[in-house]
Amino acid sequence: MNKDKVKIKIIKESENGKNSEGKVVKILERNSEPIIGTFYKNKKFGFVVSDDKSDFCDIFIDKKNCKNAKNNDKVIVKINSYPKFKNPQGEIKNILGKTNDRFVDILSIVGRNKIPFEFSKSTKKEEVFIENKISNSEIEKRDDFRNLFTVTIDGFDSKDFDDAISLEKKDCFYELYVHIADVSYYVKEGSPIDKDAYKRGNSTYLYDLVIPMLPEKLSNGICSLNPNEDRLSVTLKMIINEEGNLVSQSFHNSVINSNYRLVYEDVNKFLDEGKDIYTDKVLCEKLFLFRDLYEKLEKKREKRGAIEFNSTESEIILNNIGDVKDIREKKVGVGNKIIEQFMLEANETVASFFSYLDIPFIYRIHDEPDKNKLEDFKNILSLFGYTIKGDNLYPKDFQKILKNVDGKDEEEVINSLMLRTMSKAKYSNERSSHFGLASQYYTHFTSPIRRYCDLIVHRIIKLFISNKISKIKYTSFNKKLEKQSLHLSETEKRSEKCEREVEDLEKCKFMKKYIGKKFDGKISSITNFGIFIRLQNTVEGLFMYKFSKDNFIFDENTLSVKNINKNMEYKIGQNVKIIVSSVNIEQRNIDFILE
Repeated sequence: MNKDKVKIKIIKESENGKNSEGKVVKILERNSEPIIGTFYKNKKFGFVVSDDKSDFCDIFIDKKNCKNAKNNDKVIVKINSYPKFKNPQGEIKNILGKTNDRFVDILSIVGRNKIPFEFSKSTKKEEVFIENKISNSEIEKRDDFRNLFTVTIDGFDSKDFDDAISLEKKDCFYELYVHIADVSYYVKEGSPIDKDAYKRGNSTYLYDLVIPMLPEKLSNGICSLNPNEDRLSVTLKMIINEEGNLVSQSFHNSVINSNYRLVYEDVNKFLDEGKDIYTDKVLCEKLFLFRDLYEKLEKKREKRGAIEFNSTESEIILNNIGDVKDIREKKVGVGNKIIEQFMLEANETVASFFSYLDIPFIYRIHDEPDKNKLEDFKNILSLFGYTIKGDNLYPKDFQKILKNVDGKDEEEVINSLMLRTMSKAKYSNERSSHFGLASQYYTHFTSPIRRYCDLIVHRIIKLFISNKISKIKYTSFNKKLEKQSLHLSETEKRSEKCEREVEDLEKCKFMKKYIGKKFDGKISSITNFGIFIRLQNTVEGLFMYKFSKDNFIFDENTLSVKNINKNMEYKIGQNVKIIVSSVNIEQRNIDFILE
């Protein structure tokens, strides 16, 4: 079956540019990934036709293993046996819905990536007993920050608010309060909700479908820092001087009441464009103060060498029935950057503090780029006329490159290539630096509604606040954190892969109606078989010149390709015009023709 690990015997060697041929002599390991397909029912049995055309045979489903599936249901199948000379036999694990249901294609991707999308019965039972209000007795135990002017700033379609901010200016010092939803109060370690949250590791955001880490009663309810409602939080108070340097910090079990639920788009219009969005004078003054501190923190990070990519992200706009209405480049304004900087400062402060305490902790680490990837990147840079000396590159070197390409035609391509050069950030119980942020220590503390790592960090902070750190059994706790770090790094990769696949799916659906239409694009990469082109709306497609009637020659040294028939050369970063020739939604491929 597709993706089985096998032992093969070569029966014909390669010749005249053709691949060698072989035959399977032994199956070493079966593919453990679930199979997604369409169920068809007969009188005595059923069978499933896999969505993946590489699975060349149907899966036989005995009547007792059909789980009440009906004709044309999209299902997740587990194969139980592989009888000789017969089709594989399996059982239906989940019914996703009818093949034409609104979310079924997205749920198919979720299922294929092994992301749990149903909470356990135990979690559903536990959810019923979650209180909707905070008791006065709990409020009395906490530091009361309800008199602080507090806001949340999120996207217009956000429903779960993990973080809120308050800011005061006293003499030459800023008092920045970062209030984070106290999920650890409601989710006790080892409880059914906690076990389900750990399995998921994080929430997965798929546009108008979200696979949340926590049940909705928590994520969108009592844990969410909704405006004008008392909420329990863990507050980090930071005193920061005029140079943007941290002077002191303190941790608090707290209660807050947010004054406003602000939206990035409105804050950006107010601060970037000077539009009269708000009438509350206090709110306006606070927004100006937020920007003032943000600029100081940004300046400090820039001086340190933190890398700030100007990478282009896609914004996919859906209509009220879930179809893609438009795709465009996502705009980021000062409102987004304020929250990003304040959360960076909070995460760094927490990591540095617990590193100083020298206790077991979970860090967010980012290794230096791989040497081979670095060499490839330097070679590509040289094609654009940029020279870098030395065997190693430091964060400041990358920062300098981004400044040099700022506003130029090659900016988008260089940003994209630089991102591919970087190592993948991950979780670890070992103290190590974060290369991209040029930070000695970093963690995730600010989003416990959607990331389990942050929940772990909150539990450690609670031990510190209650003076119970000394009760930690260092060796066993450290081993536990090591296991959790590995698991959460994997669940994060799983979600990111799923989110990319859904994004590709939505882009294919959108571009299907533009077959035969012309677009302007930019060459993002060139291989020995084709040219990848990115359109202005962020959609990327492939011109497969290998199968063109014209004769193309690929130059590996310059990463360029030449059309001999038309005497035209194509290079990375070059602007081109294309025609959309075909869209394969199942394989999520978009093909272009160069005009």
